[in-house]
Amino acid sequence: MKTKKLLTAIIAAFVLVGCTENFDELKKDPVALTANPAGQLSFAQLSMSGDGFYQTRANLIYSGGFVQHYSGSWAVTNFGSIIKKNDEYITALWRNAYANEMKVIVDVIQKTAANPEMSNMNAVAKIMKVMIGQRITDMYGDVPYSEAGLGFSKGIVTPKYDKQQDIYTSFFKELDEASTQLNAAGGIVKGDLFYKGDISKWKKLANTMRLRLAIRISEVAAAESEKQVKAAFQNGVFMSNDDNCIMRHLDFPFSDVPSALDFRGNGLSHGFIGNEQADHFSSLLINFLRNNDDPRLTMIATPKTGSPNWGPPAAGEELYVGVAPGTFRWDLSGGSNAASGIRPYLKLRTAPFLHVSYSETQLLLAEAALRGWVTGSAVDYYKKGVEAGIKQIEIYGATAASQNKIDTYLINKPLMPGMEKEQIATQLWVTYLFNSMEAYSNWRRTGFPKLLPIKNSDSETLGVTPTRLNYPNDELQKNEANYLDAIARMGGKNDWLNKVWWDVN
Repeated sequence: MKTKKLLTAIIAAFVLVGCTENFDELKKDPVALTANPAGQLSFAQLSMSGDGFYQTRANLIYSGGFVQHYSGSWAVTNFGSIIKKNDEYITALWRNAYANEMKVIVDVIQKTAANPEMSNMNAVAKIMKVMIGQRITDMYGDVPYSEAGLGFSKGIVTPKYDKQQDIYTSFFKELDEASTQLNAAGGIVKGDLFYKGDISKWKKLANTMRLRLAIRISEVAAAESEKQVKAAFQNGVFMSNDDNCIMRHLDFPFSDVPSALDFRGNGLSHGFIGNEQADHFSSLLINFLRNNDDPRLTMIATPKTGSPNWGPPAAGEELYVGVAPGTFRWDLSGGSNAASGIRPYLKLRTAPFLHVSYSETQLLLAEAALRGWVTGSAVDYYKKGVEAGIKQIEIYGATAASQNKIDTYLINKPLMPGMEKEQIATQLWVTYLFNSMEAYSNWRRTGFPKLLPIKNSDSETLGVTPTRLNYPNDELQKNEANYLDAIARMGGKNDWLNKVWWDVN
């Protein structure tokens, strides 16, 4: 069944990227196709944003609710905003990221390791492994990494849970190796949906990921963080929005049915439109954008369509209104029409997914410059990061904000002495809008933005935002010794209020 699932998705990937060389022969031979690194690379890349199972649950409902990007719908409000547990939602990322991504990309690394003509493919797979592993460990804490994905090749079916600190050490080593390894003589990278085999782009991605991860550990391991930031900066990070790591999707509905597995459409959009999991942004986000005259407000949100009396908005009424966290949209005075909606182009299956951006890069460099770790002005990095964050919304089909409007915003909302850390973190929160898992991680690291209090009496945490997701309970049966070892390091309890290693605030 696993082979059939993998085969179906890889065929879809080949069709998508036009990898037709010997495709007819490969289609006749399932073993050959599932063994092809190009197909496996496409499959992993598609899964990272096309998997509606965990994009809806881990990214939208829990992370998007936790950091108050979204509010109002039943699932986001009930589980991510009011804060209640749903084992299926909590474990979705764990189950699918390991099964559909980590195992496949580790296989690519092993298959290409000894082939000089596939050196670049091997390096790209190492970067992908870090991207996948980072998502998992940042959401759960100590997880299998060094032995992950080795069940078939090495018979390791009960992988150890590595300490997160050790995982991050591996991340930096693998990204450094990959960046150095990528070269013009290392062969063509086939099946690459991110950069179409552009080695220079992959080098920048490796270094930019290194920057992201270095800043992520800044509060717990400052010396190592500084070292890695400097290395990433020196080796070359993203220089413009043209470097952004984007997955461009097609108009196909998500399916996790084994006989029809399909990741070609945007998995986050599956959550937006499939079950009406999210129709509105939170009041925290809308108010921040509206009160600061942020050009992104009209790019992402629709004006509300009715007043409390179900008529057109009255004179002087705010046209852009979010839903307060912990509130269901139908409980608003005037119902759902009393709040702004999400722009339709953001909910399309064809909507791109932004994994790593130039805006993020510049904002992280602003923090690094503030710490004295890189040359350049924190003020300048901040301006470039905010401007790039506004312009990156255009990839979804939004009308571009005028340069005059952007310049006015930057002049009126500069980086202020004594407020730098909060301002940078809050701008990252906005930049990560459709990648709420990253926003959730940066919020845990910094404590910004300051979230609105959750006062619902039925909150299972009394309104306290969780700081990780729980391990799947069946790990106790599948991988008991290693599971118990990891739990012991957290005080003996698989609790979502425990903190991951780098979260010391």
